[in-house]
Amino acid sequence: MRSNLPSYVSSHSGEWIVVRENQRSARFRNPSEGTIAVLKVKVDGGMIAPGTEALRADYVVAHPKVVDVVVELKGGNVGRAIDQIRATVPVWRKHPLAGPVHAALVVRGQGVHPQTSLLTEKLTRRFQKDFAMKLLIETRNRDYEFAEFLPEQS
Repeated sequence: MRSNLPSYVSSHSGEWIVVRENQRSARFRNPSEGTIAVLKVKVDGGMIAPGTEALRADYVVAHPKVVDVVVELKGGNVGRAIDQIRATVPVWRKHPLAGPVHAALVVRGQGVHPQTSLLTEKLTRRFQKDFAMKLLIETRNRDYEFAEFLPEQS
């Protein structure tokens, strides 16, 4: 693992990597606990400097052998959350720590379940078409396996 990480990146080799903002959270299980470190990148106010007007997601959680997940923890506006991820993906893809496989996660507030929302389905399809990467939208805090974010095999 690289020893000279930027201040907005932390390295985690334990079982769980947790990201949390405003009562929203996601826990990622490290399947390589103790052997491979997962990077937690603070995007908002870290990789993308505070004080800029640029849209940005909250975090990237990057497992170097599996997938990098761009994470937005949002109160309720899924459209804005996807816009923030859309703005972050190109910046992350150019970052020297970025891996070759990317995905995205929105954890939003309670309400209409995302799978029943036509707007959310439309936004998800458009995002996946534009970026060729998987997007999950959840209405609750939960635990994740990195494999959930890998592209579907046809």
